[in-house]
Amino acid sequence: QLSMAEQQFQNSKETKEKTEKASLKERKDNINYIEAKKEYELSKEMLNGMQSKLAKEKIDAAGQRTPMVIHEIAEAADPGNPARPNIKLHLVLGAAVGLVFGIGMAFFLEYLDTSVKSLDEVEHFLELPVLAVIPQAVGVLHRQSGLSPDAEAYRILRTNIEFNRKTADANSMTIVSGGAGEGKSTTLVNLAYVCAQGGYNTLMIDGDLRRPQLHTFFNINNSVGLTNYLTTDLALEDVILQTAYENLFFMPSGILPSDAAGILNSRRMSELIADVKSRFDLVLVDSPPILGVSDASVLASEVDLTIIVIQHRKLPRGMLIRVKQAIENVGGKALGVVLNNVDVRSDNQYQYYTSYYTYYSPSNIDPNQKISSDKPKAPQSEESKSSSEEVSIEDKF
Repeated sequence: QLSMAEQQFQNSKETKEKTEKASLKERKDNINYIEAKKEYELSKEMLNGMQSKLAKEKIDAAGQRTPMVIHEIAEAADPGNPARPNIKLHLVLGAAVGLVFGIGMAFFLEYLDTSVKSLDEVEHFLELPVLAVIPQAVGVLHRQSGLSPDAEAYRILRTNIEFNRKTADANSMTIVSGGAGEGKSTTLVNLAYVCAQGGYNTLMIDGDLRRPQLHTFFNINNSVGLTNYLTTDLALEDVILQTAYENLFFMPSGILPSDAAGILNSRRMSELIADVKSRFDLVLVDSPPILGVSDASVLASEVDLTIIVIQHRKLPRGMLIRVKQAIENVGGKALGVVLNNVDVRSDNQYQYYTSYYTYYSPSNIDPNQKISSDKPKAPQSEESKSSSEEVSIEDKF
């Protein structure tokens, strides 16, 4: 019986072990199945997504490539003549475009131009009155025969100076400009001439010791004059000449010095101005351009008043303001402005000046009357003085 029991135990043990091995293998297979199923589901999901995306892209691409349908409306007709441009239309359009462009360019250039163009601009930017407007091509008055209408512009200048200087004691003036070639020397000579015609005993002093010009207007030797008086013991009557024109006297510049500003800025120069102020009704001093050298500023500080000559449409407004500042910085007083070289024929705002000059100019003067061309008279001795009533240089010394 024991052996039978042992045999039965052994058989049951083997059965148990076989069952355990089979069960273990089955569990392992179940785990592999679950993992494989999950991987399958995931792959299937990815595949479905990619297929859907591809199908959508195909639909979009097919929509963009929708074929264009062309329908025949009519057969092209033969015009019979070759096509030609519409010349009239093109000319009109071209002219209109050119006109608009030209006007725009003109306004643009005018905007870029900062020079003085009108009386209002002068008075606005410089805060000084315009004493006179001088037209273009006005020559030297004492070289013209008869009384030219151009002289009326300088008579207006003479009158405005008289009313703006306030007092007769302020009778010494210098004429300045910002740059060269603006006509200050010609303005001075013509102003002096009309003042002498009006009865003023007028003295012109050539204070431009860089490039003196006044002696060329009267064909006078320039070797003895202002610089000789300031640097030597010459008497005043030795350097002042009486011109061929009544009441008009002239002091040349003399030999040009190496230090012009130093000579002008001296006590003897101040004494000279004070002396001639007491001897003459009007003293006009020419000067170099005030923005170029210091001489003009020195002269502006020596005399009573300064007149600024501006050439129309030349210097920028900023430079003109600096001209006024250069005068005021040395204690000078700017009396006003002379607007020179104005084209009154093309500028409407100035045309009335020439019409007034012509209308009011004297007409009872013989146009063939000749102005004396005698050489300027040197100082004469008291014994040779003429008995004429005309003022001569001896009357001043």
